[in-house]
Amino acid sequence: MEDRASEAKATLSSVGLSNIIRCVDAQDKSNVDLTCEVLKVCFEKFDVGHVVKQFIAHIMFLLRHEQDCVRRLAIEEVYKSVTTDLSLLPVPQYIDLFVAISQMVCDQDVGIANKAVLITSNLPFEAYPKVLEEMKIALDHNSSSKCNAYEVAINISLKSPELFKLCVDYGYIEHMVLELDTSDVLYQLNILELLSRLAMKLYGIQYLVKGGDLKRISTLMADLDKNPLGSLLVPGYMKFFGSMAHYCPKEILEKYPVSLNLVFNAIDSDDQAILLVALDTLGFIGKTTEGKLCLAAVGSKFIGAVEKIGTFIKNSPTEVKVRAAQCFTSLISVEMDAKDNGPVDHRVTLMTREWFRTINKEAGATETLFDMCKNPFPDIKLAGFNLLDAVCQHLWGEQEVARVAGFVEYLLDRTVSDSKEGKEAKYNIIKRLSQSPAFDDNIQARLQQYIEEGPFYIDGDMDVILGNGE
Repeated sequence: MEDRASEAKATLSSVGLSNIIRCVDAQDKSNVDLTCEVLKVCFEKFDVGHVVKQFIAHIMFLLRHEQDCVRRLAIEEVYKSVTTDLSLLPVPQYIDLFVAISQMVCDQDVGIANKAVLITSNLPFEAYPKVLEEMKIALDHNSSSKCNAYEVAINISLKSPELFKLCVDYGYIEHMVLELDTSDVLYQLNILELLSRLAMKLYGIQYLVKGGDLKRISTLMADLDKNPLGSLLVPGYMKFFGSMAHYCPKEILEKYPVSLNLVFNAIDSDDQAILLVALDTLGFIGKTTEGKLCLAAVGSKFIGAVEKIGTFIKNSPTEVKVRAAQCFTSLISVEMDAKDNGPVDHRVTLMTREWFRTINKEAGATETLFDMCKNPFPDIKLAGFNLLDAVCQHLWGEQEVARVAGFVEYLLDRTVSDSKEGKEAKYNIIKRLSQSPAFDDNIQARLQQYIEEGPFYIDGDMDVILGNGE
């Protein structure tokens, strides 16, 4: 291998890289392709970063070449260097290279543009003032190029408040919000998706609120019913406001009620795609203790939505049933809030019990959940186990499980066929129940035995019965 590397380096030294690169200017595209293959083989013999550092002028030339295959070859060398070790290309010496790469987010070749986004999103901090200034040329191009520039801006904004401020100062965030007022639905959805990521940071939310951008976006949301293509935009707006409300539920839900009304209306929608996003959004908002309390404060509209979701769990197509159960899992669980490590709020205990009961007021919510856990379809069963795990985070839930005849026995039955994920979920539930005062000593002993044996234990006698014994 070392001999081959030495041979390649010697070839480049003796023949001269300049002479090889001249071949990429050939009129015959097959010669250009062949030259790229030769260069690729030679480049592979060098250590990462060496080609860029030793032949920077040539790399800059190749990055600007009219042929896609040539630009692709050059940008791949830069990508390997940046992703391997940022220190390989110090900013002062290679800032022109980074600027050139950042402007390639406008490249007509999607693969090259995507690689430029990845590289530009992961540069050293000190490169960004110049890079962000020069990358603004993308904002004068088509929607695809602008989205690529926005993606870079969001990627680096998420790294720190300082980098976010830099993106704000160069106008990227404001440009994104203003561009939402467009008739291009796909473009609008892409912007909303990126803004949803920004809403994961408190400083991002504060900027959108204080600058009036959130108010502008909520106005666009309120006018969706007037837009003939509004139904296509509903999922994007729900995801955006769902992200905002997850991190700042009180401020968002109180000041922008239109966002939650959109979710409630979507839960009544006959459009399954919109319904599924609404279920995910409501569950995301209700993951935290503050989110639960803010949703409960909405009153009858929220309770009506909860009751509707309960009907989906009882009787709906598989995907809707699973997502509805996932939504309920988020609403009922008290262990998904990373900020809340204290005792469970008594109000949450009472609220979650009432919400759970709405799943089936006639036959019993726990009985319905038991049926779901016994469902032969693995995805429905796993969704049932996850909801059961959330229910068992409350004493009232453990008492419900103890009340339903055969439920604990079913959980302890090793002969029931479960997927790996199902066995692990069931094991976690049994660990919870083993600490509960809701069960007598006999059940507690069986629960403890199950825990000691582990989630994947196979009884030796059963193994013989099934024909797997020696």
